[in-house]
Amino acid sequence: MAEKKRKSKAEQRKDMAKLAAVAAAGGYAAGKFAKRGRRGKKGRKIGAVVGVLAALIIVAVGAMYYYDVKPFDADWFNGQFKSWYMSADSFVQSDGNLQIRFLDIGQGDCALVQLPDGKNMLIDGGKNNGKTEEKIIKTLTGLGIDTIDYGVLTHTDSDHVGGLDAVIASDEITFKAMYMPLIKSKSPDDKVEEWFEEAKETYLKDLEAVPADFEIPMIRTDRYADFMEAVLAEEGCQPYFSLEGMTIGGEEAGYIFDFYNPTYKEYQSLVGEEEEQQTAKEKNNVSPVMILRFNDKKIMFTGDCDDAESNFIETAVKGNIADYDVDVLKVAHHGGKQSTSEDFLKIVKPEFSVISVGNNNYGHPTDEVIDRLNAVGSKIFTTQDKGDIILTMSGDRMGWSFAKDGSSYGDASEYDAEDAPSAAVSAIIPTYNAKNLTGRAA
Repeated sequence: MAEKKRKSKAEQRKDMAKLAAVAAAGGYAAGKFAKRGRRGKKGRKIGAVVGVLAALIIVAVGAMYYYDVKPFDADWFNGQFKSWYMSADSFVQSDGNLQIRFLDIGQGDCALVQLPDGKNMLIDGGKNNGKTEEKIIKTLTGLGIDTIDYGVLTHTDSDHVGGLDAVIASDEITFKAMYMPLIKSKSPDDKVEEWFEEAKETYLKDLEAVPADFEIPMIRTDRYADFMEAVLAEEGCQPYFSLEGMTIGGEEAGYIFDFYNPTYKEYQSLVGEEEEQQTAKEKNNVSPVMILRFNDKKIMFTGDCDDAESNFIETAVKGNIADYDVDVLKVAHHGGKQSTSEDFLKIVKPEFSVISVGNNNYGHPTDEVIDRLNAVGSKIFTTQDKGDIILTMSGDRMGWSFAKDGSSYGDASEYDAEDAPSAAVSAIIPTYNAKNLTGRAA
């Protein structure tokens, strides 16, 4: 079952202020009722005494219930109004369940995957703006997570890599592994070559052969260099390069991630005389396309891949297309129109689609992508509308809950209250203001 965790002192003070307000209102109502039909000083006195006594009783009983003082230590109303909250962390990690949090970090990507074997994966880290890093770290520590077993950087864009260096460098969080692009940074510019030589003799040995003329590309942005330096400084953090054919997990773990992108071709397209020749699409197309298989469910992660979806389509067409329809799609590139093509959606046919998006000048998510998703009958959730989006999977059940309004969808509403993600966890985490996408997100 889930684990009780104490609310912060600030949260407890807010709750006590609410209790005092309820007691004052209750006392006033009780006093008015007691005074009814009585006039003069005697009536006012009786009303005042009854009102004060009622308020004191409400405060006393409420406080005893809040702090679990006998005989009012029962979990009435599904444990609402308590000095603790139920952490979903132990629910996920001890019971063989899986939970994914698509964090609302504005225009960027960040997803926390709590795996059934107790391990944790963090995919991307949003922008470098202080607020994003704070939210990610508070989310992790609020769930009792101090170790990321699998870090994943999909590609080098600032809205994916920007916040990762601060999270990696945080004293509260330890990273054991980092799956990253096969791309050099300006500082240091030689470590990736050293890692790549080691990788060719180990985990890349049985994958696609390295082309004889392959040259590792370089991205010279400050944000990517900061990320590389943070990985180097993280003692015991093992680097891995994302390539088609790699896997994470296995049968014993109870889940498996399969990589369907990128190939050496996507990396090679970034090599040129001048970095300015690298297009945004080429940078996006090194994003790994991964399918997480858990029980009989499939969740696809796509980073910002655009026409690199063709690699996945080719793989699916060669095999059994029916094996690649997914239950959940993390929509690529914040719903940009160059991704999530009709041909791609005909194969993956997602029942649910999640778009990580915030206020932006790009028109994300675009009407074209929303229309394509609607055409295949996919239920769409956006972080801009819903805040943090929490997907919980238990056995063959799959349910959603949303931090912005505390609502739920699907089988999540059937979980016991202590199994559901706690609103108290969301309360300690800063959220982003966002416009409503009326008529877009289903």
